[in-house]
Amino acid sequence: MKKFTSVVLIAALTTALVASLTACGSTQSQSQESSQAGVSQQASVTQYPVTITTYDASGKEITQTFDKAPERIVTNNLSATETLIELGLGDKIVGMMNPDNAVTSKYKDSVEKINKLGDKKSISKEVILSAIPDIVVGRAAMFSEKSLGAYTDWNNNGINVYAQGASVTKGNVELTSVIQDVKNLGIIFNVQDKANAYADELQKKYDAAVAKAGSSSSDRKNALVMCAFDGNTFGAYKSALQENLLNKLGYTNAATGTSGLSLEVLVTMNPELIIYVTSDRNAKNDANAVNKLLAADAVSDVPAIKNRKIVTIGYDEFMDYGPAIFDALTTVADAVSAK
Repeated sequence: MKKFTSVVLIAALTTALVASLTACGSTQSQSQESSQAGVSQQASVTQYPVTITTYDASGKEITQTFDKAPERIVTNNLSATETLIELGLGDKIVGMMNPDNAVTSKYKDSVEKINKLGDKKSISKEVILSAIPDIVVGRAAMFSEKSLGAYTDWNNNGINVYAQGASVTKGNVELTSVIQDVKNLGIIFNVQDKANAYADELQKKYDAAVAKAGSSSSDRKNALVMCAFDGNTFGAYKSALQENLLNKLGYTNAATGTSGLSLEVLVTMNPELIIYVTSDRNAKNDANAVNKLLAADAVSDVPAIKNRKIVTIGYDEFMDYGPAIFDALTTVADAVSAK
């Protein structure tokens, strides 16, 4: 199982805190997941320098050492931005990538005030350097030579990186890695009280949703994470974090491709649950996608359609790597538990 992002304190806080953080940074296990609810009881002051284990673009563990709390942040995705705002660090964000979609969350006004550096597909390292950050936070895959540059490039410029553990694409990625990301950011920026309280809140959402779905069977049902249905063809998403969400609710992603999939393929997948993901770029198709699905004779016997087990969720809530995933988990749990 993929490791949670681990934390090693160079200057020890207290014996109890070191033990607690070491447990949180070890291999993901049942005991680790169950211990998340107790984070609010930990001590709350970061002693610098502090070393954090994070990831490179390939998912390999790396370490980053912080001599003090960073003061100038650049984020490479929306979920990192919103998490930092929640932790009271929005005024330290000196730049972010353009959001993929119009922001509709409670963080909308705060996000609008942040300087937008450009599109993630075309932005250069030089543009980010011009913002004079001392840390870049966000999706692990962006820290590659084909994108923003490897973490070593940033380190060579005196800039730390923090890649969200939840964004690692290889292996099994637990939903609770989002909670670990929150705690790690709390340590990096010395806002542990706020981060631990937020981690508690997220853990409770996670526990409640999983309990509501009531799935304990290893015999998982088929689900489909669908997008861009135009009446004839559709696309599908398949990623590690979202697979874990489905697994927690008793499902597995049945997708056999990513785009241009036909209704015949949908019949073959035979999902008992469809999660339809909306986005700005597919807005025209999304407006009537579910109605078209329900009206299509060719798929009328597909269980998810026959039983109307179709959940519509926005891209940034379901497909990004931050705390919004727990809202998506709750939404899907409500749907699958409904009679």
